[in-house]
Amino acid sequence: MSSSQFFLKPRGAAKAVPWEEIAVDAPEVGPLTPLDQAQFVALDVETTGNSPFLVLELGAERFTLDQTLSFFDTLVDCRAPINPYARRRHQIDRSMLIGAPGFKDARRAFLRFAQGAVLVEHSHDAFDTWLVGRGLESPLEHPIIDTTALARLVMEIPKGQVPGLQRLVTDLGLDITPAHAALDDARATAMVFRALAQRAMEQLGLTTVGDVLTLVPRPVVDRTPNRKASAADRARGAPARTGQPRSAAPAAPRRATSPAQSARPGRSRRRRRSGSSGSPGGSPA
Repeated sequence: MSSSQFFLKPRGAAKAVPWEEIAVDAPEVGPLTPLDQAQFVALDVETTGNSPFLVLELGAERFTLDQTLSFFDTLVDCRAPINPYARRRHQIDRSMLIGAPGFKDARRAFLRFAQGAVLVEHSHDAFDTWLVGRGLESPLEHPIIDTTALARLVMEIPKGQVPGLQRLVTDLGLDITPAHAALDDARATAMVFRALAQRAMEQLGLTTVGDVLTLVPRPVVDRTPNRKASAADRARGAPARTGQPRSAAPAAPRRATSPAQSARPGRSRRRRRSGSSGSPGGSPA
């Protein structure tokens, strides 16, 4: 795979196809960027459902508060067993992954797609963005907003509850149905974020990306494999291994994405976030 050409395999495709890209103006995004001028990328992943939770599918929508810009959609050949429960939920089997890109290539394409944008995920523990960033020599630099935290801020949701994507879609009266497929759920997440952002602007007077990030900071989750050892290290004064820090995304005057017209119309789905966040195929407990 060359640095300029990516081959992706969307769900339902018989073989990998060249990623169709379009140039999109992307102003530099930072804390002072007005919400109505920022570009966002809502993402969702499907996984093997077994630790270390390898990515099987990555879907995303690039958008502004008033329009969809483009979509990203690919299966990922992780060459690992798939948990039967996870397979029943997302309907991905080994045969579908033949010819799909490996994770490193899929991630390279996604990072190009998401350059200069604020990442949006429906994951109270930042699981999806952590999966995408895992293994990089440097963490994801994008600002990240979690729709579950934003929903608790502007909706009447009891403290401690983690609202599933289907619940938010229903409560917000959105015309989309979570369907346990990465692109479909990314589209639903984008719709939910638009509705929540509008409420946040009206109810709380938020106007910039920084306003939102201050009120819904990125969660820091310790995902060290050996938690007992990690605790012992911290007791000895060693630095904790936690989630990646947030920083402003780099400027991208011109960038490439796949056109919005290529998206599958209609439905969207939600995996673990349709209910609890601890089921196989989603975030580890």
